[in-house]
Amino acid sequence: MEPPNSFDEELRAFAAELRALRDERGHRSYRELAGRAGRSDSGIRLPVATQSDAFSGKRLLGFDTLMGLVRILYAYDAFGQEIAVPPHSAPELERWRRDWRALAALRPAPTGRRAAAPGPAPEPVPAAGRAPARGAAPAPPPVPASEPLPCPEPQPARAPAGRGNAEESGASAAPPPPPVLFTPRHRLSRHAGAVWSVAFSTDGRLLATTCEDDRVRIWHTATGKQFAASLPGTFPVLFTPEGRILVTDAGNRTTVHQFSTGTLSPAGPPLVGTGAPIRMMAAAPEPALLAVLDFEGDVRLWNPASGDGAALIDSEVQDPQELRTLVQVPDGRLLGAGYGARVWDLLHPHPGTGEPIGPRVDAPGVLALSPDGRLVAFGRADGTAGVLGTRPGLPLVPLAGHRGAIHALAFRADGRLLASTSADGTVRLWDPRTGLPAAPPLTPHDGAEGADGADRADRADPADPADPAINGVAFSPDGRLLATAGADGTVVLYERAAPAPAPTVATRALATAVRARRPVQLPPVKVGSALVRVAFAPSGQVLATTTGERSVLLHDPVTGRALGEALVDPPTLPWALAFTSDGGLLATASVGRSVCLRDPDEPWSGRAVETGHTGAVKKIAFSPDGRQMATGGADATVRLWDRATGQLTASLTEHTNEVVGLAYSPYGLHLASSGADGQVLLWDKHLRALVGRFGRLGGGTAWAVGFSPDGGRLAAALADGGVRFWEPLTGLPVGSAGFGAGHTGAVYDLAFSPDGELLASAGEDGRVLLWDVTSGERVGHPLTGHTGAVNGLAFSPDGTLLATAGRDGTLRRWIVGSG
Repeated sequence: MEPPNSFDEELRAFAAELRALRDERGHRSYRELAGRAGRSDSGIRLPVATQSDAFSGKRLLGFDTLMGLVRILYAYDAFGQEIAVPPHSAPELERWRRDWRALAALRPAPTGRRAAAPGPAPEPVPAAGRAPARGAAPAPPPVPASEPLPCPEPQPARAPAGRGNAEESGASAAPPPPPVLFTPRHRLSRHAGAVWSVAFSTDGRLLATTCEDDRVRIWHTATGKQFAASLPGTFPVLFTPEGRILVTDAGNRTTVHQFSTGTLSPAGPPLVGTGAPIRMMAAAPEPALLAVLDFEGDVRLWNPASGDGAALIDSEVQDPQELRTLVQVPDGRLLGAGYGARVWDLLHPHPGTGEPIGPRVDAPGVLALSPDGRLVAFGRADGTAGVLGTRPGLPLVPLAGHRGAIHALAFRADGRLLASTSADGTVRLWDPRTGLPAAPPLTPHDGAEGADGADRADRADPADPADPAINGVAFSPDGRLLATAGADGTVVLYERAAPAPAPTVATRALATAVRARRPVQLPPVKVGSALVRVAFAPSGQVLATTTGERSVLLHDPVTGRALGEALVDPPTLPWALAFTSDGGLLATASVGRSVCLRDPDEPWSGRAVETGHTGAVKKIAFSPDGRQMATGGADATVRLWDRATGQLTASLTEHTNEVVGLAYSPYGLHLASSGADGQVLLWDKHLRALVGRFGRLGGGTAWAVGFSPDGGRLAAALADGGVRFWEPLTGLPVGSAGFGAGHTGAVYDLAFSPDGELLASAGEDGRVLLWDVTSGERVGHPLTGHTGAVNGLAFSPDGTLLATAGRDGTLRRWIVGSG
């Protein structure tokens, strides 16, 4: 016998499969899908509301409508590019026909009434803020004694329908504890007082924290490092998709200031309001608009570019029963919720007619709407909390467990996880549909030291370490990170600890291809200007390239997405590019014979090191311990520098023409150099003495040198199209002529894979070749696709990805390992 909620569960699963197909095809917006349908000449019509119902699991679409939606999703390839709409008979549609029929057979009779299932949505919205007295931890307003609390007494948790429970089956064992969902990653401890709130950027790479010292601090979530500067202001704070951070003025909390997330410089006019202090901010349906809610329940819509604003809700005129939270839902509506258990469609022509929900919730301290607008969570000063569906007649689900005032609530972006924080010092994670704990309570602020080793003593004016209250909480947009803000002056950043899913068929197929040494190319990244050198950051999260237009570009190595604007100041000479082994510095050669050292987390600025070369800087390398920097110049010299002091320690002058190749041995004992004179030289790094000379090679430039990861091989890229190998300590060649000629033109760069098994070479002939380091034999077919010379290449730190930079203005990436 099917359990009563079988149809609902299957409908949610079906909607999840639709969302997965949408993500697989480039996560197109509802409007893009509707437009694609209109251009297809297929007769398919996909209104936004219809798509919202399908992807959220609100209802089962009719057969023809559902198949039309699936056909339009399949009208994009795996890389999100438009292709032909498949016909009705396409084989990939058969599973969707079969699943629709099976689901339709489970559908209850039309007279049956069922609750709408919550569905995921792309953008989370932080919980409503609170207006604290200066110097005091924020707290929700007290519950009036005269108003009854409708939240029922918590009932024992029931087993899911159809599974029974221990009592019914006679078993005495307690139910297993919920799994651990998040583990600590960083403790951000350098605040000068209690932390009020936390907010993530839209890509999850940055975290903003607000503190009682009226400063907003910006942190890198990958490293836990803070930006060099902070911003004046207080909560609420909001990041926009356009790359701005909006900060509330601490002195006049009706005003919002705009800053660039890249430089923290002003990025637009102040948005000046009137009336009560701002409670929270949210994106409006158009990306360029901002919705602001104040503590009197008024809502104002601003245009950040012009500073113009207009009132959407005026509490004195329309009585919204004090709105307390906002959320933009996927179908474009801007919703709000507040006292009186009503949800307000704020862009409706008559927003004063909010839709009632029940049972009535009187005087909630804090509220949060789920990202799809279907659930309202509330928490009070007495520790009671619960979740309501936003449709009339749905029961209240109590959340029992906190022993102190509820300070903040936040839904994960998919709406299936709710976080609550309390004065009792715990963060609790809930399944909002059942009210059951989804994970053990987190107590992030009960210790003095965290993952980054920072201690409370590091703060000049530490908060009271005895106060366990947690004032704020937020999920990153992708749900991978969770941040908590403590009254003790710390922020704890958690990372999702979910187990890895079983490999898909595609994953296994990719692994099979890689094991057979058949690299798989990712879509090329077209830059437009010639690319010269390429380097991975040691973290593997950033790919840097230099261009013929004297700039540096940063990309996400997996997606190819640009990470900010091109770095054009100072102008960059393209042949030198290097990260330190700890990832703390990115070095490039500047016009004017200097080296620019940048913090990769804040690359828009850097400090210059004057090298003293009498010609252009052609190559930069760092020792493995990061303490020494070597530069090679057009003046035929190699110069060594102390990184900490910036002082020149040696000048090596055995080359007779410009130096274009430099590499340190893995253990830092030796430095190899190569030049336009055809020589490859080996130097003792400490004695600054020449210990090996490998002669003139092929009568042309030796464009690059490199050591194998174990230090047992030294390789050089030659102008005659070959690659030579030696044992660096004996000077003996490996093989009669190294790897011999493989390219039909000069070899401009080479790189060893981190495991030392492969060598990759980049050629003037536009090809990339892979070599077996042990045998010297070619591996597989040449990697092709560039329409001009390949100037540079690099392996990712884990050896799974090979990136190549082409004169044709493309950055290409090949999967060459399975990790």
